[in-house]
Amino acid sequence: MMTTHEFIGTVSRALGRSTPQAPAPLVYRHSVHTDVMRGLSQDALAKEFVDYSRTIGAHVVETTRSQLPASLIQVVKDSPAGSIVVADDPLLRELGIVRLLRAIAPVQLWDVDGTPAENIKFAEKARIGIAVARMALAESGTVLLFSHAGTGRSVTLLPEATIYIIPQSLIRPRLTQGMAYVQEQQNDLPPCINFVSGPSATSDIELVRVVGVHGPMHVVHMLVTDL
Repeated sequence: MMTTHEFIGTVSRALGRSTPQAPAPLVYRHSVHTDVMRGLSQDALAKEFVDYSRTIGAHVVETTRSQLPASLIQVVKDSPAGSIVVADDPLLRELGIVRLLRAIAPVQLWDVDGTPAENIKFAEKARIGIAVARMALAESGTVLLFSHAGTGRSVTLLPEATIYIIPQSLIRPRLTQGMAYVQEQQNDLPPCINFVSGPSATSDIELVRVVGVHGPMHVVHMLVTDL
């Protein structure tokens, strides 16, 4: 992937100009963006994440890696009944999640070799989507999703309910750290990344909050405390 500096250099040369030098980084008198939650332990960050997740309307389930399959089955049983679309993720494959879920509901694993239309068609009709987060942000109850061949954006966008599986070790304080991570991955990013905070909601019309207009109505954050 071309870096920002390389891209600007290409455009500059095409215009007959020299490549501009990168500006010096700004020096801030106060660094609130990096100071918030600085020094908190991973357990403390997890508590902040759980508290704010509930504030924005997400249901939180804390579990362990060994108990994750059983906990996930129970969450699915408590969610809207219907078909399930599951991201093709190494953790879910290792735990045999698809096989277990097929005992209680129709399940479609996002098909890496299938056509986008086929995958999206199933996701449109699914009641539940399940995916693994790449990161979570404590301050805003946000999860970071990478959409790639095994995890289309439709997995967590189209179903009525979405279940995010979140390793506790991947919780960071706030968007400052989230964007720093994205910057570090800039040469290996998927076509689409999303920061998602809770159920879909809007208050555009007369300040009346409506849930589920642009995405799932129900969101579950499954926090895996020993991952």
